[in-house]
Amino acid sequence: MSRRSAPFVAPSSIDEPDSKEGKKYAKALLSTLQEDIASFRNEQFPPDILRQIRDMPIYEGNLAEVQAYQQRWQKLIDRAMAFYPAAYLPPDYLPLPASLEIPQFMYHVQRLHLTKTRAKESKSFGSVGALTDKCGDYSATELERMASIFESDDEARLVAHREFIDLRAYVFCRDTKGELLEPERVRFYRTGLIVHALPDFKIVDSRQTPRKRRNDAYSNAIADNGIWKIYRKK
Repeated sequence: MSRRSAPFVAPSSIDEPDSKEGKKYAKALLSTLQEDIASFRNEQFPPDILRQIRDMPIYEGNLAEVQAYQQRWQKLIDRAMAFYPAAYLPPDYLPLPASLEIPQFMYHVQRLHLTKTRAKESKSFGSVGALTDKCGDYSATELERMASIFESDDEARLVAHREFIDLRAYVFCRDTKGELLEPERVRFYRTGLIVHALPDFKIVDSRQTPRKRRNDAYSNAIADNGIWKIYRKK
């Protein structure tokens, strides 16, 4: 199962969270939390009581070690949960956003399957100016080509694609009965992954053979600056 992230919710302590001032205050509180996380992470990551897996930001230990390390993070996790109260709850069990850079903790792990996948980042734009702000410079001919699309259609959108290699871990855990569960697909490179390793814990490393990404619905880019390819959105 793929893991998206839990949705943002303004903390209940904020009066009128949907107002302009309420949103501004919530943003300031979240920014303070991110600063505190960054400072704590600089001191506490990588963990000093766990063992690194391969060359990845993945660390394993027994139950007591992983619980002890999670306890160090717990106050920050609790603060983050005020903004993302649905995190880790059924039915979806979605994690905290990777942008917070809080390590992901997983327990009763029997096997890890490390993979690389060819993927693409995608952004949509309604103006040439917004696109170049995010994606960088293009030739004069390409800029004219993009501008002409908006001039001919007020509802037109441009989509930008950037290819990258996506590192993932398929995490196989056991339930309370000892039965092996369906794997969870976890993106871990930004946050780090902390696993409670069961006896006979195994690692399958398939990073040397990246999987092919699915065929792209877009072709014949109207602009390409070597990083972002631009298409008219279908």
